Amino acid sequence: MDLKNKIAVVTGGSSGMGQAISTALAKEGCKVVFTYSTNGKGADETLKIIGKKGEKFKVDLRSEEDMQALFDFVKKKFGRLDVLVNNAGINRPRGLFKTEDWKEIFQVDLFSIVFCTGKAVELMKNKGKILNITSIYGEGKACFKGIAPYGAAKAALNHYTQMLAKNLAPGILVNAIAPGYVKTPLWKDTTEEGFSEAGKEQLIERMIVPEEIADIAVAIIRSDAMTGEIVVVDGGLSLKTV
Repeated sequence: MDLKNKIAVVTGGSSGMGQAISTALAKEGCKVVFTYSTNGKGADETLKIIGKKGEKFKVDLRSEEDMQALFDFVKKKFGRLDVLVNNAGINRPRGLFKTEDWKEIFQVDLFSIVFCTGKAVELMKNKGKILNITSIYGEGKACFKGIAPYGAAKAALNHYTQMLAKNLAPGILVNAIAPGYVKTPLWKDTTEEGFSEAGKEQLIERMIVPEEIADIAVAIIRSDAMTGEIVVVDGGLSLKTV
């Protein structure tokens, strides 16, 4: 896919991987509508980087009304959609047995993606690209034991990616990236020393940076030769067993 003048929606574009992917797509010539929830300052920063090719849109991914408004905006302004990147997500320690914990995580990390993807497909008119950002934690053996709902949601997203690929090909191609440890605001109050220690858990012995994920994202979206793939970009984390 030639990305020049294509219309892209990126969820969670105010920081981290979403900001980097939004920026990278804009550099390739896309007009990018990115969402944010509470990080208005970050959204302004993304918009400043992208410039005239960018549009910010505030969306609460727990609200179907907000998500519908996003795609109504895209339809009214552009009349179509070419690329959807489902990047936004939450990751907090949660227990094994409280259903409210599971519902909170699954709403943002899976159900919002189901809703947004359905609306995107309507605007793609049987031609486009969808990229989901999952996680190496979608594999149960690799997932930290304190975030079971998050890992389960990402495992479900991996499955959903492949089912979308089977159902939407050949017109719409659907893939995913499963990152390892990426230096993003999700790590909250982590110090540089903490990042250094975490990075050593990967074979590359450092944290991945968002721009590296964005480079892979652009390559996948540009490619017309792949669908249903879960591309692991984890610095060798999943290989480091001993």
